[in-house]
Amino acid sequence: MFESLGERLAAALKKITGRGVLRPEDVGAGLREVRLALLEADVNFKVVKDFVERVRARLLGAEISPGLTAPQTVVKAVNDELVELLGGNAEGLRYAPQPPTVVMLVGLQGSGKTTTAVKLALMARRDGHRPLVAALDYRRPAAVGQLRTLAERENVAFYGGPEGRWGSAGGALEEAMRLNCDVVILDTAGRLHVEGELMDELKGLKAAVPVTETLLVADSMTGQEALKVGEAFGQAVGLDGVILTKLDGDARGGAALSLRAATGQRIRFAGTGEKPQDLEVFLADRMASRILGMGDVLSLIEKAERNLDTEKAAEVERHLRAGQLSFDDFLAQIRQLRGMGSLEGMLEMIPGGGGLKGQLAGADTEKEMKRMEAIILSMTPKERAHPELIDGARKRRIARGSGVQPADINRLLKARDAMQKMARQLGRKGKLGGLPRIYGQGGAGW
Repeated sequence: MFESLGERLAAALKKITGRGVLRPEDVGAGLREVRLALLEADVNFKVVKDFVERVRARLLGAEISPGLTAPQTVVKAVNDELVELLGGNAEGLRYAPQPPTVVMLVGLQGSGKTTTAVKLALMARRDGHRPLVAALDYRRPAAVGQLRTLAERENVAFYGGPEGRWGSAGGALEEAMRLNCDVVILDTAGRLHVEGELMDELKGLKAAVPVTETLLVADSMTGQEALKVGEAFGQAVGLDGVILTKLDGDARGGAALSLRAATGQRIRFAGTGEKPQDLEVFLADRMASRILGMGDVLSLIEKAERNLDTEKAAEVERHLRAGQLSFDDFLAQIRQLRGMGSLEGMLEMIPGGGGLKGQLAGADTEKEMKRMEAIILSMTPKERAHPELIDGARKRRIARGSGVQPADINRLLKARDAMQKMARQLGRKGKLGGLPRIYGQGGAGW
């Protein structure tokens, strides 16, 4: 997310060449570039103007802090103002003092409410709660079935009672009480555009059940249109925050940077992918750090802690040290990496990692990992445990079973050998500081 904005801001800030003194002409030139970068990222014009003036006010007469250069001082000022612009959020779901907590999701059709409902339920479960998702969208064909399928896949309680104006919401609360669920997430109907009938329906629903908070689900890809939607829902229904979806596909970031200033509502959550775990609390300070290319190591660590099996990782490390890496170990590592989300998303969290994303341009890393998984699953248990047994005839059989070419089997074998060789070298030098990357080892493609 924010690739274009991040690159342009980085280029603009590099033009500030002063070392020990922050000269007005340097500040003026740098802020002109910052203004252009924000406008090209589809940030609202008024928001850009106010932002640049606030940064200028921070820098006028500012002294260079000990240990910092003039460019670093400007970067700090831009970072601090980005945090303010994004809303300073550090808050997850709000839970009612007396259950159930009722979260009502509103938004236009196609904004991602249904998938977000299940993602929020999983977030509530991680917080130690028992969630239920309720399908209240009877206008969109298959909406109820879609939510049911997603909920069953993630083992989340589901309610989709008989169609009725507000009876379904009341039925959802009764079902939650019966199942001992303390969080109810309401997936409401949307429209292709804002209209009075939609707003009246939502206002009636909100009056019928004790809603803890109402969250607008907005598609970040709609750009400044998201601002109009936010204002309309805020005035008609009342909002407690915004969930921005599809941020992984929004290279510009204009909606995210404009929404807080235009609507007065904080962005509370960000959808960063299609997987159930690809929803995160929108922490403004960490997001600003990502935009400026400084990474977000804390979020990466938290993601790893949630998704990685530490016991399995320790077992693989022992096998690596002993030079006994099997394809069962290899498969476990692939699955753990896939569980953490997209490789591109993880690179964003590493300081300077944005520059590495260009090397993956055009490469479908998810597809490559699935291909490696298919190859390994086409091996016999004995072949996975003893890769040295895989000769020409076995390669041809594995290739047929996984739908690839024998050359692909060779690349995977080379990747495994390269990984094991590197681990041995690191092991001889001392502590094995993390597993080498799987993707990219062993020649072209892998």
